Amino acid sequence: MAGHDPDPGLGAVMSERRQLINLAYRLLGSLAEAEDAVQETYARWYAMSPEQQQAIESPGAWLTKVASRICLDLLGSARARRERYVGEWIPEPLPASTEWTSSPPGADPADRVTLDESVSMAFLVVLESMTPAERVALILHDVFAYPFAEIAEITGRTPAACRQLASSARRRISVAKPPPTPAAR
Repeated sequence: MAGHDPDPGLGAVMSERRQLINLAYRLLGSLAEAEDAVQETYARWYAMSPEQQQAIESPGAWLTKVASRICLDLLGSARARRERYVGEWIPEPLPASTEWTSSPPGADPADRVTLDESVSMAFLVVLESMTPAERVALILHDVFAYPFAEIAEITGRTPAACRQLASSARRRISVAKPPPTPAAR
C-alpha cells in the first residue's frame, strides 16, 4: 500500500523521549545516566516483536514503567557505588531549573540564577538522601502527576505503601535546609 506506515506507533513511542529524559534525569540526578536509561528503555522496546509491541495498550505508559524500573535499578547500584566512594558526593545540577522555582516580577536576573542554582542543588541533595523507592514515588506523583496505583505497579508495592513513600519524601524536603553558600573570594 502506498503511504502506509508499517509502524503507526513509532511516532508515538519516539514522542515520549523528552518526558522519559525528564523523568530519568529527575530520578537519577545525572543527564548522562538519564540518557543511558532512556536508551536502554528504547532498546527493550525495539527488542520486542511487532506483535508484542502492538499488544501493548499504552506504549507511553509501558515506556515510563520500564524507564522507572531501570532508574530504580540504577539508583540501587549507584547508592552502593557511593558507599565505597570517599569524599562528598555532589549531584549534577539541573540544566534548566526554572521548573522548580519562580521569582517575583522585576527580580534581578543575576539573583534568579543564584537562587535557581542553590535551590536545584539543595533539592538534588535532598533527593539523594531518599531511598530509591521514595524518590520514584515523589517524582512520579508530585512532578509527573502519576496516580499511586500506577506507581505501585512500577515499584512492586501497594498504592498505600507508595503514598507513604511520597509522604516520607515530602517530610524530608520540608525539614531539609539548603547547604550554606560558599563565601565569595
